Amino acid sequence: MHYEMYICLKKETYESSVPMEIQDKVGWNEYEYDEDGNITKTTAVLPTWKEAAFKGMLGAPRVSPNGSYIVLKGEFSMKEGELSAIAALGANMEYPNNTILTKSEAQVLVNSDTWNNG
Repeated sequence: MHYEMYICLKKETYESSVPMEIQDKVGWNEYEYDEDGNITKTTAVLPTWKEAAFKGMLGAPRVSPNGSYIVLKGEFSMKEGELSAIAALGANMEYPNNTILTKSEAQVLVNSDTWNNG
């Protein structure tokens, strides 16, 4: 099953590479060509969360006023381990650092003092 959800990432996580478990979903290939236009090299890109968002692989980022938190929307698989990999990013962290949220929870967060005063 796939679940549409929101993720509140701390800035450092947002600027780091996505987990390998979601590489197929948000990554892409870059190609090098010879003078005849034939592909000579293919490189798989493991993007940062920020790069994936700006490539359109995730929803548009919503950044807290002080830039410490970023909320992204995405659809991730529980069956394929994507959801578990994202949940692991928040292990041993306090809310809202690297937290998976429902739509309602994300709305409450972005209207809270935590979001606005970071």
